[in-house]
Amino acid sequence: MSKSQSVEPQIANQINQQLTSYNLPYFLEQQTVNEEIENALTRALSKSGGTGGNRVDCKLLLQDDALNYYPIMIEYKGYADKLVKLNSDGHPDNFNKKDNSPNHKNINTYAVNGAVHYANALLEFTSYTDIIAIGVTGSLDVSGSLKTQIGVYFVSKSNYGVGQKIGEFSDLSFLKPENFQKFIQQVKELKLTPAEIDKIHKDRENRIEDALTKINERLYNKQENLSALSRIHLVSASIMANLGVAGKVQPLEAKDLPSSTEEDYTDGDVIFKKIKSFLNAKGLPKRKQEQILNSLSITIKDENLSKPKNGQSLLKEIFMETVDDLGYFYKVGLDTDFTGKLFNIMFRWLSFAGDDQNDVVLTPRYVAYLMAKLTPFSTPN
Repeated sequence: MSKSQSVEPQIANQINQQLTSYNLPYFLEQQTVNEEIENALTRALSKSGGTGGNRVDCKLLLQDDALNYYPIMIEYKGYADKLVKLNSDGHPDNFNKKDNSPNHKNINTYAVNGAVHYANALLEFTSYTDIIAIGVTGSLDVSGSLKTQIGVYFVSKSNYGVGQKIGEFSDLSFLKPENFQKFIQQVKELKLTPAEIDKIHKDRENRIEDALTKINERLYNKQENLSALSRIHLVSASIMANLGVAGKVQPLEAKDLPSSTEEDYTDGDVIFKKIKSFLNAKGLPKRKQEQILNSLSITIKDENLSKPKNGQSLLKEIFMETVDDLGYFYKVGLDTDFTGKLFNIMFRWLSFAGDDQNDVVLTPRYVAYLMAKLTPFSTPN
């Protein structure tokens, strides 16, 4: 039996007409919202897992009454059964259970899953922290009229990018200026349960471990005489340089590394200066800053790592791989669990007597919360 014809063009036309009738500025696949959003969509892996960038069917950028911006990512699919694929936790199933890698089949096939994928690209590569992901599918009834289905999900740093269903909607009128504030209030009432948070943390920790294992193998293969301690220094330095400090230190990006041989402008020099600014902006005691910088400088300022080969240094290559593989985890809000997991895994790279006593001890989250309640400290402290 042949498959029915896709109604995606009709869906796009209907949604575009709705947005036009609401007097909302929207941007189609080839149009640019702003440079920050477009750069993020270009940098992130595509829905298929390639490097061709991401082309969103329809994009908006709306403000609430408090002048907070909310990017809106809309994805269309021309078949009624392609709205959303959920996992056992009720969230869009965008990762494979076996190895925690992106489930490109689901991301590419289902409208909501694709929109959530775009939203996560913005979480990772822009300053936006709250994004609305919308999937729209549909079919023609017996009279030939288009019947649409709409899935609306909230993707945020506060929910670790998993995507929470906001409610049931028959059209996009909730985006109208007179309705948007009420919609945002509905969004703000969404909460993850402690069990959901714990599950998300465990899943992400497994993904961190997988990512670090791959980084370690690649670093070893790139240069066999690179010690385990040097590999730890390179990963740590890349993360610190890329983190930045809001309003004080701009995050280092790969484009900022010139792979130059000019004195004081090698990739090692650039990364070292950025880390120095980062530590200072974080307010660390001067003695502690000097200890960290002295430890890292031996590796970071190694001339062999900054020496360009085919126009690119090994240091820049390592920086890009670290940011690509781990950036999502430290930019989308995993709190201090990320740091503990990171160093526990990296310490395994070391081999010395008594190394089993050098783990970072992670207090279970529920114990930490109980301790906070029993003392005059808040949980952030």
